[in-house]
Amino acid sequence: MPERVAQRAYERHSVSAEGCWISSYSVGSHGYAQVGWTDRTTGKTNTVLAHRASWTHVHGQVPYGMTLDHICKQRLCVNPDHLRLMSNFENARRTSGLDWPIGVCKHGHPASEMRYRGNGQAKDGTQRFKAVCRLCNRQWQRDYRARKQIRKAA
Repeated sequence: MPERVAQRAYERHSVSAEGCWISSYSVGSHGYAQVGWTDRTTGKTNTVLAHRASWTHVHGQVPYGMTLDHICKQRLCVNPDHLRLMSNFENARRTSGLDWPIGVCKHGHPASEMRYRGNGQAKDGTQRFKAVCRLCNRQWQRDYRARKQIRKAA
């Protein structure tokens, strides 16, 4: 992305009461603001998310395998102070509305307790994995056995 595009995305906004920089660019069907430009050499039209362009203007390119997360949860915000760099895996765990600190499971156990189990195969034949907290799994098993005992006694 050209620096001129990144600078435009960084500068073209209005400030909300919460301190979010609300982009004045068009919004895609995904709910994020996007900025477009035409490549001067090829004439090809390109589009990038406005918050990624704003981040690039201040911090440089987003590394491969990483994504930007809106701390403010406002998809139109392009304020670099409201964005944090994280892995795609960490960002995906927030999609169900849960937001726990990075580096722990949703119940607060350290990430060192996470184990990865095979979870079937993807359509392309590659193995899928699911992250499971060992301590949470042990507690679930204890609770399950207790529920089973109660049903058996009834």
